[in-house]
Amino acid sequence: MFSYLKIAGIAAVVALIGFGYVHYNGLLNDRETMAAALATAKATNDLAIDRANENAAKALEIEAAYKVQIASLEILAAETAAAEALSRAFSDELATADDIEVPESLAKPFLKRFGGTR
Repeated sequence: MFSYLKIAGIAAVVALIGFGYVHYNGLLNDRETMAAALATAKATNDLAIDRANENAAKALEIEAAYKVQIASLEILAAETAAAEALSRAFSDELATADDIEVPESLAKPFLKRFGGTR
């Protein structure tokens, strides 16, 4: 009976060592798989960071171009307002101006072309 207990104990220890070895190999395989997945995730993360930085640079370029366009539009609006004010002043000046005498050499062709009398 004592020998059966020894054999059972030895078998249990060998089985325990065998299960430990299988478990350890499984952990090593899991570690290798996780290391490969980590490398892939790091590469994907680095690529995403590079693309984000490129997009940020492009956004800054677009914002700078937008600001230039806004400044150009503001200048154009100011120049248009100045031209409109000058045009109004000129129109007001023409409306209040007295008629001038047109030289005969210019009046005859005009009257002949469009009809009318002087």
